[in-house]
Amino acid sequence: MYDNSFIFFTADHGDMLGDHYHWRKTYAYEGSANIPMLMKWPRDLETYVEKGSEMKQVTELRDILPTLLDITGQKIPDEMDGDSLLKLITEKNPKWREWVDLEHSTCYHKRNYWMALTDGKMKYIYFRSTGNEQLFNLKKDPGEIHDLADDPDYEEELEKWRSRMIDHLSERGKGWVKDGKLQTSKKGMLYGPNYPDYKESFFQKILRKIRGY
Repeated sequence: MYDNSFIFFTADHGDMLGDHYHWRKTYAYEGSANIPMLMKWPRDLETYVEKGSEMKQVTELRDILPTLLDITGQKIPDEMDGDSLLKLITEKNPKWREWVDLEHSTCYHKRNYWMALTDGKMKYIYFRSTGNEQLFNLKKDPGEIHDLADDPDYEEELEKWRSRMIDHLSERGKGWVKDGKLQTSKKGMLYGPNYPDYKESFFQKILRKIRGY
């Protein structure tokens, strides 16, 4: 059974443990955001990757479901953001994403609403409530001690990642990207309908009417 099984080992999030004077999860920094993704595949599966290899492609939790569908021979819906991890080991030159996105709504502090992008070598963080940016070279600075957002030597790199974030968020509308620029918002936590004093938005009212509840 073991020889014929796929086994995945991963996690929901890490823990800051005092890094950057933070604790718990919800932060874009490596202690909270960077988690393991280990995959063991069946002995008879033909692959281009040797067991025990460390791969450099950036993966995410959204890749798990597409992978399971692929393993069982099911079609992966186009609407899914994730991709099958099988292609990384069964294809000689697999086409894969350049970066992954991270995001967290306000928690613990009103300014802790951020979005981030990373390719495992660089990381760009955008704070939605303030418009502040951070840029880290994870290869040279894995502890994310030196923020490069204001470093003239990284101006071009910052612009590249900012443009990627603009492209990523543009589909959400003018509240997120307007005239080609990232927008800020003072709105805090995204509350559910059972939260005390919850106020339903116009779009949520429309959805409720459509769904009949």
